[in-house]
Amino acid sequence: SLARRPSAMKILYLLFAVFFLVLMEAPGFSHAVVTNKGCRRRGGECHFWQCPANVIYLDKCYFGHCCRRRFSEIV
Repeated sequence: SLARRPSAMKILYLLFAVFFLVLMEAPGFSHAVVTNKGCRRRGGECHFWQCPANVIYLDKCYFGHCCRRRFSEIV
């Protein structure tokens, strides 16, 4: 007799679970994402990809990074 094969739906559920775990950030290192308003409150602004060369990284924004100018450039 043939061994019972798992159905396609069971395999899809397993693949979805593995995919979700791979994409999930490590829980110990996750933190709240800064809103645009919160970034401005810290003296920064949200940039889509990375912070430009003349600014420093503060935190994550919803769609990128919260960055602000260096103190020497503000004065």
